[in-house]
Amino acid sequence: MADGWATKRARACVSCALRLLCAVDSRWLDVSISLSMYSLVWRTFSWSLDAFDTDVSTLRDTSTWVIHGTNIMSYLGLLLLVFFPPVYIVQTIVLTLRAHPAHFVDHIFVCAQFVVAVLTTISNFSGTVDLVLVPLVSDLLLHVWQWCAVLSACVAVLALPLYITASRPRVWHMLWLPCVVCSASASDLSLVLQAQDASSLLSLGFVMWGASIIPGVCFAVGHIRRSLRSFELPTLISPLSVVSQLALGIMALGVQSKRVWGGTVGPATAPLLLGELAMAAGAVLGLVLWAASAAWFVNAHVLVAWMQWSHGSSGWSISVCKVAYPVASFTMATIYVARVWSARSALVCSQFLIAYLSFVLLIVPVARAAVSTARLIRRMCKKRVTSDRRLPTYGTIQSM
Repeated sequence: MADGWATKRARACVSCALRLLCAVDSRWLDVSISLSMYSLVWRTFSWSLDAFDTDVSTLRDTSTWVIHGTNIMSYLGLLLLVFFPPVYIVQTIVLTLRAHPAHFVDHIFVCAQFVVAVLTTISNFSGTVDLVLVPLVSDLLLHVWQWCAVLSACVAVLALPLYITASRPRVWHMLWLPCVVCSASASDLSLVLQAQDASSLLSLGFVMWGASIIPGVCFAVGHIRRSLRSFELPTLISPLSVVSQLALGIMALGVQSKRVWGGTVGPATAPLLLGELAMAAGAVLGLVLWAASAAWFVNAHVLVAWMQWSHGSSGWSISVCKVAYPVASFTMATIYVARVWSARSALVCSQFLIAYLSFVLLIVPVARAAVSTARLIRRMCKKRVTSDRRLPTYGTIQSM
């Protein structure tokens, strides 16, 4: 009896462990990225208000619950990011019984998501590092960024062979997203580095940005052509993540280049200082890419609304994490446009996008949880009513 009970308990423990392993997938990384991006949006918005007058800067006096909520989201995203790699490695070893090409492609996409999550976390926490901890944390963050850059380059190199040999369509432009995010995070990381290290980091950031712009834009356009058949909002706005990050990256690199390369003379053909030249080029290129992102953001929503009105297709089914990252990237790019060009209209647009993002991340999950709870309670009540009807009464018992 004791041996049988111990065997059943061991089987139950193994079954529970396997269920937990199966529950860990790329959605963990989606949640981590969404939480980190939301807190980064709020921090960038508060910093960018310094470029405006005092009457606008009063918007920074947000309530304490917003600040604490942003910090909680940041640490929750970091917690998910820290626990994901070991659990995913164990899951891959235990649950993958045979090697299959589709599994390899899935692992490549998960690797790209992991790199994006790490780089977003670096950007989120690099601006909040205390001055006392800068010498200790800067080297660690720089080494992590270098490893992420290597992984991003490897994923980008494998992207085209995987695309040619693929058997089913995927979101291929996401394989170039790590390189784009790597260039954008280089500007944030340069804030906590010495001048020489910051200069080398910005140079690598420009290289990563230039290497990813052509394939990223081309595959984003190809995804738009394929997504016009589905008319679903998460699928339609997915290319915003790459194009908006390209706009954000070049503008952020230009802003930090003016700070780091302020006294460096440019090439012989350009009499301007290198920092001013990079700032001007980043401002113009970023504005062009942001305009393309804004046009597609509006067109995607108009298209979904038109199809809902004319054909009755339900394209408003919002997948929170799939919508949150493209909208957050576009919001960050809009905030940088307002900061670089001192545009109040872009600042107002960023406030609207922050409200949109807050609705997607906060209200939609709560509403879905409430609806699911109400349905569960209704089912339990129906089961209880039907079970009460099936119970025999006192009269039927006596007749029996």
